[in-house]
Order: sequence, then C-alpha cells, then structure tokens
Amino acid sequence: MLIRNVVTAVLLGFTLLLPGSQASAAEPNTGLTAGRLSKALRLWYDEPAPDSDLGWANSSIPMGNGYMGVNLFGGTETERIQITENSLYDGPGERGMKRKGLNNFAEVYIDFGHDDAGDYLRELNLNEGVSRVKYEQDGVAYSRECFTSYPDKVMVIRLGASKAGALSFTLRPTIPFLGEGKSGTVTASGDTVTLSGVMTHYNIEFEGQFKVIPRGGTMAASDQKGTITVSDADSAVILIAVGTNYQFDPKVFLTPEPDRKLDGFPHPHAKVTGYLADAAAKSYEELLANHQDDYKALFDRVNLDLGATVPAITTDELVDAYPDAASSRYLEELAFQFGRYMLICSSRAGTLPPNLQGIWNVYAKPPWASQYLHDTNVQMAYAPVFSANLPELFESYVGFFKAFEPQQRRYATQYIKQYNPAQLDPDGDNGWSGPFWASPYNVPGKSPIAGFGTGCWIAQMFWDYYDFTRDESLLADTVYPVMYEQANFVSRFVKDVDGVLLANPSSSPEQKKRDTVGTTFDQQMFYENHHNTLAAARILGRDDSRLQLFEIQLPLLDPIQVGKSGQIKEFRQEEYYGEIGDPHHRHTSMLLGLYPGQLINDMTPAWLDAVKVSLTKRTNKSNIGWARAERIAFWARVHDGEEAYSFYRDLLGGNYLHNLFNDHRGGPLFQADANYGATAGVAEMLLQSQDYVVSPLTALPTSWLDGNYQGLLARGNFEVSAKWSDGNADRLEVLSKTGGTLALRYPGVAKAKIRTREGGKVEFTDEGPDQVSIETAVGQVYVITDIPASHPVAAPSNLTIDSDSAEDRVAITWTGNADAASYNLYRAVGNAPGYESIASKIHGTEFVYKVSDLPQIKQMTLKLTAVRADGCESSDGATAIYLRP
Repeated sequence: MLIRNVVTAVLLGFTLLLPGSQASAAEPNTGLTAGRLSKALRLWYDEPAPDSDLGWANSSIPMGNGYMGVNLFGGTETERIQITENSLYDGPGERGMKRKGLNNFAEVYIDFGHDDAGDYLRELNLNEGVSRVKYEQDGVAYSRECFTSYPDKVMVIRLGASKAGALSFTLRPTIPFLGEGKSGTVTASGDTVTLSGVMTHYNIEFEGQFKVIPRGGTMAASDQKGTITVSDADSAVILIAVGTNYQFDPKVFLTPEPDRKLDGFPHPHAKVTGYLADAAAKSYEELLANHQDDYKALFDRVNLDLGATVPAITTDELVDAYPDAASSRYLEELAFQFGRYMLICSSRAGTLPPNLQGIWNVYAKPPWASQYLHDTNVQMAYAPVFSANLPELFESYVGFFKAFEPQQRRYATQYIKQYNPAQLDPDGDNGWSGPFWASPYNVPGKSPIAGFGTGCWIAQMFWDYYDFTRDESLLADTVYPVMYEQANFVSRFVKDVDGVLLANPSSSPEQKKRDTVGTTFDQQMFYENHHNTLAAARILGRDDSRLQLFEIQLPLLDPIQVGKSGQIKEFRQEEYYGEIGDPHHRHTSMLLGLYPGQLINDMTPAWLDAVKVSLTKRTNKSNIGWARAERIAFWARVHDGEEAYSFYRDLLGGNYLHNLFNDHRGGPLFQADANYGATAGVAEMLLQSQDYVVSPLTALPTSWLDGNYQGLLARGNFEVSAKWSDGNADRLEVLSKTGGTLALRYPGVAKAKIRTREGGKVEFTDEGPDQVSIETAVGQVYVITDIPASHPVAAPSNLTIDSDSAEDRVAITWTGNADAASYNLYRAVGNAPGYESIASKIHGTEFVYKVSDLPQIKQMTLKLTAVRADGCESSDGATAIYLRP
C-alpha cells in the first residue's frame, strides 16, 4: 500500500495547489527567446566523401524528408547521391547481422568531369536544412545546393556556374543490387529519367523519377542508357521523387503470404508523377521557401549555446580532435542539434518511422535488417521527440502502430489462451500485445529475447505524447485507446504469485536468462501503463469496464525490488547484484522506471539511491553507442551531471564518425539510435519534469559552467529557457503553452524575482525554498531572475555499519567533511520508495542507532546527509545496507 500511496500521488500530478500568496517586483525584460540559432551550425569539409561504403558511413552528408533518405558524396568528377526509401524491404528480415531487409533504393550519379577542382567546400547547414558544394574548375566557380522537402515530397538540386554556358553534366540514375530478388529498368524521355522495378519477396513496386530543368544550353535524353545530358547551360534544377505501392494498412501485417501483402494497392507511378508535376510547377525559390518554412518551424524551436565559437577547422578534424581541443564545446552543441535534425529528416507524418538506421541505408543486407526493435531502439529514436520540442514528429510512429495493432490483438488472444486461459475473452477482447522486432511488413509473435513489457513501453511513448502537449482531443482519440487496450492485455496476462501480480513468463531484454517470472522490466512497464491509463481516464471522465480492475491491480504489480547490494533488482530471484545474467550488459532494462518512465523520481529518493548502485555496477565503458547514449539520460535522472557528461564525451569521442553518424561498435557500423539518444540525454541534463515539477539544469556538469538554452519542452506543455553562469542560473523563462499549474524547482527559486515577460506581477505559492507553484495563463511567459547563487553542501562518504551492531541497535561510522556542522540519518525498510527520518543533529563521525523493530527488519537502507551551519542539507548522502544476520 505504501508504494501505491506514495508513487500514485506523485505520478498522477493532481496535487491541489493553493492560490499564490507572494508576488514579484516588475523588471524590464531582456528575454532569452529572441535571436535563437544565431550561431552557425554546420558540418563542412574540404574534400568529397570517398566513393565507397566506408565513405558512405563515415563521410557522406545525410538528408531526408520522411519520404526518402539521401546521402550526398560531393564529388566533382561525379556526384554520387544514394537514396533510401524505408518500405523497399526484401525478405523476412530475421534477426542477425546479414539478413535481408531494407534495400538500397537508388544510386544516382551526376557526371561533371571536373578532375582539377580547387577551393573546394562541402557543407550541411543545420540552420537551413540545406547542403552545398562549391569549387572552382578552369576559372569557373561551380555550385550545388540541395534540400529534401517534406511539404513538396521531393529532393531539389540546383546546379550553378559563375560563367554563362559553362554548366554541362550527365544525370544517370541506377538501380543497385539487381538480380538479388530485385528487377527493374531505367528509361529516359524528354526531361525525365524514370527508374522502376519490383522487389519480388513482398511484390513491392517501386519508382523514382528525376526531372531536369535547365536554363540555357541543350538537353538530350538517352532512353537506352537511361540518362539525360545537359550541355552548355547557365544553371539547372533537378527534382527527384520516389515511392512504392506500400500503404499503412492492417492487411499488410494480417496477410500471411508475403507476395500478397500489397495486393490491390496502386502502382506508385501516378503518385510519383504527381509529386514531380506539383513541384515542377513551382519555382526553385518557392520550393526552397516551402522547405525552410516547414524545416525551420521545427528546428528553430530549440537552441543550445555552451559558449563555443564556430571553429575554423573542418568537421572531420573537429571530431578527431575531440575532447581536448578548444572547439570541443562546439561539437557538443552540434551533436545535440544533429540528433534533432536526423529526427526531422526521418520521422514525418504519413511516412514510415525511423528504423535502426533511421532513414539511411546503402546495403542489400543491412545490419539487423534495418528493423524496428522495441526493446530500446525504437523508443530511443523517439526519446528526444518530446523533450527536444518536436512532438508532431511522433505522428509517423502513430501511423505505423495503427497499421500493425490488429495483428498484435491476434497475438494477445493467443498469449492469454496459452498462458492464462481463465482470463481469456472468447470474443477476442484481450487488448494488444507488444512486439519485439518488426519490419514494415511483419510483426512476429513473442520472442524469448524480450519480455511482455515492450507493449507498455510503446504505450509510455503515447502517454508522453499527451503529457508534453496536453491536447485532450489527442488523449481521447489516439492515446487513451492505446494505453487502455494494453492494460486490458496486461490485466489478463498477469498471475497471482504469493499475493502480487506477476508476468509469467517474463524476460529482461536480451539477457540470457529467459522465461523467468516477474522481471523488473515487465513489472515496471506494467505498473507505469496501468497508472497512466487510470490518470488518463480521470482526465477524460471515462468509466470503461476494466478501470476498476486496473485500480485494484495497480498496487499488486510490485514494480521495484531492492536487492542485498542496495541495487534495483533485475530479476526477482536475484539477491546480490550480478548473480543472474550479465552484470555489465548493454541493456539496463531494470531502470526503465527511472528513464524514460516516471515511477522513480525525486519523490522516491530511496529508489533513486538504489538506481545509483545499479548504474555504478552496471556501467561499462564498452563501445556500444546506444548504450552510452542511454546512460547519459540515466545519470542525468539521478542528478549526476559529471557521470552523464562522461558518457556524452565517450560517445562523441568513441562513436561519432566524421559526418556525426553513430558508429555502433566499430567497423564502422552505422546505427541511428545513439544519435537520437544523445540528444535526449543532453536534454535530460538541462531540464527534467518526470515528477510534474519543471526542474531546469538538474544535471549540469562543471564543464558547462556557462551557457544558455531556449525552447526545451517539459511535461504540462511548458517551454523552458535558461541562462546560467558559473554553474548557477541567472535567468529562467517558462512559456505556458496550454495553461495549468506550473510547479518549478530550482535551488533558491522562492527568493527570486518572478514576473511576466512584460514585467507584470506574478502570484505564486512558496512550496519551500527550492520550489514554487504558479497558476499560469495560456501563452504567458514567466521570467525568473535574481536567483540566489546555490552553494551545495558536500555529502559525507564511506558510511559503514559496524560489526558490533546488536539485536536492538545499529552502529555506524563514516567519513565527514568540512561543510558539515551536523548530520541527519534516514532509513528505508525493504523496498520502500522513500526514507523516514530517524535521527538529526548528529555530531562526530560515529553513531549508534537504537531500533526497536530491528528484529522484524530483514533489510534496510541507511542514508546519512550533511547539514551546514546555515541549515542547508546535502542533496546527496552516503548509504549503507543493513541485512539481518
């Protein structure tokens, strides 16, 4: 009952806050939100990318618009443009490094014959979403400008020359990997090259069209060669559109025969022709304006400035010099924004979501088949979508989910019948079961590699979609049905085991011990979704039939167990850390209640301390990119900015390639999830809100003593900006986008000046020295200045339980520090989420704690904090585990 009362109250966020009793003085506004992205953010190089698969992964420039992913090489003799379309899938895509899967859509070449180029520049401008190539040949300055437009669904290339009549080239698109389950032809007529073919396994019809629009000169098409040659032009525009006959439709997943999954869907010719015709009716300037209006509306929302200057060195030199170069802060800013850029490129409404390689693949047999893995990789792709202020990009996954959910409903009925038949609804009302891996064509059944908690992890993303936007129509129409039906499945799947409801069978993702009972991964995810479903039902005023059962089940889901090492257990049978499974495993699935979940937070400090034990013991310095990225966020959630930053450094220094693609673990082996995850982790260092308290600068490392950011998003749809110096906040701004109560936490904030952007008075409630509550108005910006400098109290260390502890007392010793005038002692018995105070104003470095109920206690965590002479207490403390002899 303690877990339910404490945690449910925290997570529901329904605490009644009284009207404010204090006001701030008016003060002129200086503003953080003006002039966002004033710094140039770009990747640039002084030579083309090598024309090889290694060059593709390490050096090519990635672009995309959801409809296609593009990699540009920037050659001068020949430009190579590699195109990916995420539905062009071959074969079943089973697990493994070299299975069939996503296939390279097209290799496009533009032959210029410039073999003596000088003054070369190649760049990707993140501020604009535009890439460029510039160079000189024979006294002529040549230029290329490229962008991929989501609103117009095309790639646009403008070719220019400084001298009239100096531009000549041949465009020759090709179909890679013909004969390997793939057939097709390339033809040319008039101003258009058409690339068309079929992937035989799923009978995927694909087409790409390439329209050339020259200014001046002559143009000739060769149907036999499938090329267009332009001679002596002043300039030219090339438009590219691609597509397949794939559609978001449940029948794709419900049809068992591979070659019939797309039956009845029209050939893409008309669609692609329409894209190209619509784009060709607009000028280059109109297309560029459409693209930038769309792109900048997303990208410009967030800025991060760590005080770096734009370096004079190329991006490959920048990456190689990290972390010791003077320009290293710039790479840290750039990598954060690059993850946002990649998400804008790869996740757009109406298109397939990003897979393991995002939207970029050059292979016939890509790593892990470019699948969607739901035991961390998909979730990591969407980790920054809300915190980094890009919520509408989640619509891409919503469309995918709606297509495969009916198949998952079939599996849910199958699993309830198999594992808990007494709870089976014979009419099929058994909810939906979460997948492990998926492709655009197939979502197989249960895998022993991942537990049944993957469905709740998916539902958590949907809850976050509402929680960060507070759109109640979205909650009612999209989010709540997903969560409710997942809870429906879980409520039938769990079994009573010694008075608690557990998953049986259960697995912790990718650990070797499988088909156990009640792993923490499953139980935390079950708890989170039951809780969130009930919260959503209250908001919407729903009274659906199984809600009362969910309410009864919630406290019995037993999400957290603390082991004898003081750790969050991964397995229920585990006593000491590392007894079961790989103790240094890349997955850290027992901590998902910390991140991305909300179960473990500042209102559950004993669990936070147990997380630190698990993280310290789990932490490995392996070279797996996504695991490093995930640990940035884990350490940020326990407010350890130094550890979080150390993993960011390891990731940038050890995994980022010259084009900022993540090298998964050597090869190079590109995998996009760490790029997305790094952005999310940095966002967690700068802003948190998992307990519905907006908390800026929660894990700021000493390396970032000065800086500012604008536009990060917190739960409640609060857009937050911050400026700090010498590690302390100078100014905070919070835009209330939908109104509601703003709970704001920062050291000393209750003594700061709080006003509107216009300088108006703000009423607020003092919730203690470090937290205030404000009833906000829609569209109003709240400005906090004159924040007292924070001087944290150092915590004690080396807390030890002495061997002479008796049946009714526990003797402890510790190492003190100069900050402490006294110490406070707390305890958490068993699996309790919080501490209770047991002694205060302790002096010296040893103490005997008399415990009347000690014979009844099997295990407890003791925590000692330091108290300074001014009454300030250390936020952290030393812990030790008492185990009954």
